Amino acid sequence: MTRTVLLVLLGLVPAALLLAGLFAGSAAARGVASDYPPEGNFVSVDGTRLHFKVTGPEDAAPLLVLHGASSNLNEPRVALEDALSGYRVYWLDRPGLGWSERPGDVAWSPQREAALIAQFLENQGVAQTPVLGHSWGAAIALRLAMDQRDRVTGLVLIAPAARAWVGDAAFYNKATHWPLIGTLITRVIVPTYGRGQVADGAQQAFSPEPVPENYVERTHLPLILRAPVWKANAYDMAHVNTHLADQETRYDTITVPTVILAGPEDTVVSTQGHAGRIAETMPNAELELIEGAGHNLHHHHPDRVRAAVDRVSARSAENR
Repeated sequence: MTRTVLLVLLGLVPAALLLAGLFAGSAAARGVASDYPPEGNFVSVDGTRLHFKVTGPEDAAPLLVLHGASSNLNEPRVALEDALSGYRVYWLDRPGLGWSERPGDVAWSPQREAALIAQFLENQGVAQTPVLGHSWGAAIALRLAMDQRDRVTGLVLIAPAARAWVGDAAFYNKATHWPLIGTLITRVIVPTYGRGQVADGAQQAFSPEPVPENYVERTHLPLILRAPVWKANAYDMAHVNTHLADQETRYDTITVPTVILAGPEDTVVSTQGHAGRIAETMPNAELELIEGAGHNLHHHHPDRVRAAVDRVSARSAENR
């Protein structure tokens, strides 16, 4: 074998490995999509296809629920659907997450997300509603309350991520949007090896409480491994401190009734630094600490969440 031929063959090895990786990653991504198909409805809002599910009596009071980062509408739904059965609940895959699209031609931000969600509510004929948000979903709920004052009547915030400097973004969140390396992450590494990491992430989110049985499967968490979903979530997390810095100085303008639920032992978001600080800032907010609860406290304390929603709804009715 000549040296030239050998060099050519050696040069083909990385390309062949990459192609094999892309093939395996594509097959894994198709498997995720097949295992966790959309179970709700789709609607086009300002050219963006959003996925959502509605539960509860048609004539009941409305409630919008916004899930946190790295998840989808099923994450809060499996925990709270029974507890909130008396409400007409709109469970939304936030833009870019779950099965919802995200506009690709704009710089995304909580402001843009809140505006699109407001359009979604208008599309559904929901003029006014309280909003329940978990973690990063709570940050979006806060943005809605600031920017859509006539539409949001109250807030229930669960383990909110609300203030800047939640910590530096993980390397992979930034690298996801780099040329070449980003493709390797989203098309090969994440779909091929990510499933094993999802359960580990759940352990941290629930600590010190246990992870519910079949939690990952029931909540369809592996949907985060689909390339467009991973990229959307990574973008949010890579810019999380900038996004929160842009809005945290305005929380004192939110006057709707608000209940904040948090666990002092939350290992994902500092309860003192987030829930505690915004409770002091917002004029009509009350903080309810649940001892022994973790970041995903709504799964173990749905009754406390229902009581908070009822309380916010009653206080909102009194103010009308």
